[in-house]
Amino acid sequence: MNTASSQTETRQTARPTRMGTRLRALLGVLILLVLGGAGWLFLRWEPTLLPIRLIQIEGEVHHHSSQQLQERLTERLHGGILTADLVDLKQTAEELPWVGQATLRRVWPDTLRVQVREYRPIARWSLDGLVTADGIVFRPQGGSIPSNLPLLEGDDKRAPEITARYQAWQAALERVGRGIQRLSVDPRGDWRLKLASGAELRLGTTMVEERLARYLASASQLEAAGRPLTVDLRYSNGFSVKWAPNTDTGVRAHPDRVAARAGNRR
Repeated sequence: MNTASSQTETRQTARPTRMGTRLRALLGVLILLVLGGAGWLFLRWEPTLLPIRLIQIEGEVHHHSSQQLQERLTERLHGGILTADLVDLKQTAEELPWVGQATLRRVWPDTLRVQVREYRPIARWSLDGLVTADGIVFRPQGGSIPSNLPLLEGDDKRAPEITARYQAWQAALERVGRGIQRLSVDPRGDWRLKLASGAELRLGTTMVEERLARYLASASQLEAAGRPLTVDLRYSNGFSVKWAPNTDTGVRAHPDRVAARAGNRR
């Protein structure tokens, strides 16, 4: 009797326990549904209730660039001040050719602040680009390329090397009163320099630093002798010069006059 009574009591106790578990599970599901519905409603109405009304562009940017960036961000903007995807908007800003880096943050209650660092070009690059001091090539839209910058030409992959040599060589040439108008290297690795004076330096494919140093050591003597059009430094120990007519003194130098020549050209 005692055993039967105990089993009956156990069954009666288990039934409310199972019912309580089911009720709690049902209540949990209802809470999740309510929260999910509230979340859905919030996402649906948040852009209307808490819209972004102002996009502020900060940094050293030109007016046209700032307007272009605002238009691009407005096109890609989805959500309000709380739900706007700043990662996507940052990527959108940095897709513009002239934007080096962009930082975005929310400013309550309705402003998106964008800090922009533009690329600063030191030279034109090939036909349609610009290049920074770090060798980053970018191509602005709309043909906004300054014509007063020197021209660097070569494969995009070699841009860091070319810009590094340009800066070092420009500094060395400035010490003797010269400047670079164009620096180019072709697919074979043949380097050429055109100076602001109009003279072209042929440096070849090897020992280019030594060859430029040879020109620097003779630059003042060359200028005293006349106006060189081409200085070919592709010799082991010397160089050859093609001269322009000497209009200042009335003496016409032969255009193929050789200033110095030794060894084989390479």
